[in-house]
Amino acid sequence: MADLSYEKIEVGKEYGPWKYPLKERIARHLEAVENAHPWHNERSPWGPPVAPPSILGNAALRFLDSIAPVPPGTLHAKHEIETAAALRLDRQPVGYGRFADKYEKRGRRWFVFETRWRDETGLIIGKSTLTMAFPGEGGRGKEEEGGSQKPEVVEVKGELTPIVRTLKQEMMTAYSEDSANALRGMSIHVQPEAAKKAGFETTVAQGLMSADYISEVMTLLLGKEWFENAKLSLAFLRPVLCGETLTANSRLAESALEGAVVRRTYEVWCENVEGATVTAGTATALVRPD
Repeated sequence: MADLSYEKIEVGKEYGPWKYPLKERIARHLEAVENAHPWHNERSPWGPPVAPPSILGNAALRFLDSIAPVPPGTLHAKHEIETAAALRLDRQPVGYGRFADKYEKRGRRWFVFETRWRDETGLIIGKSTLTMAFPGEGGRGKEEEGGSQKPEVVEVKGELTPIVRTLKQEMMTAYSEDSANALRGMSIHVQPEAAKKAGFETTVAQGLMSADYISEVMTLLLGKEWFENAKLSLAFLRPVLCGETLTANSRLAESALEGAVVRRTYEVWCENVEGATVTAGTATALVRPD
């Protein structure tokens, strides 16, 4: 299958239905992000175990793979994940997608891919929107995975229980091994030789792994309300290499009454051991009043 290209993208064209192999992938996904929350392995408030809401991000990337593999080293700059209902592990998620936009900016060619998700009963689960930029002219370079911005060390006090994870290769492989590039030996997340060819010292973690860590923080804080009527919006600011340790945390930014419920907005981020922010954004959820 030929790589995805800017010229071949048809804005507005619909794809799907496409079935994400959740039952086959969920164990490896949980292993990859070291998520041992009991709701994902035992009974949950919905009865059967449920998937982490952040899995809709990885499902969107695999959906995109089914259309055409993205060229190795393509910049994954932003991702938004919205939840409408919990995704039970005994049900099949079904996706519908479209290219919402493509444009040229800062000498790069960008595209936006939107996906909408239901389960096999027709229940709306949520949606996911990713923004990517094709590799620049003259090679990829270290700016290709994660933003090109220089990370700033900003001291921000987290208010929640942090999640700390070290990016080991076996975890990164488990997270990305079903991608199109990994299967053809061209993944900068799995194959060290591919990462070095792209200008990195070693393999690079998928930005969405930090989204999973932040989602776990929000699950511990909000419980079932994180699985329904919530949104995670993130920018990937710099690459994270194999062996680095990340800390995910958050603090409450705003709380506003909306009828009988409260909309809470949190600042969320992941930082490395040097204190540099590698992923940042917001998490919002509708919760019951205290």
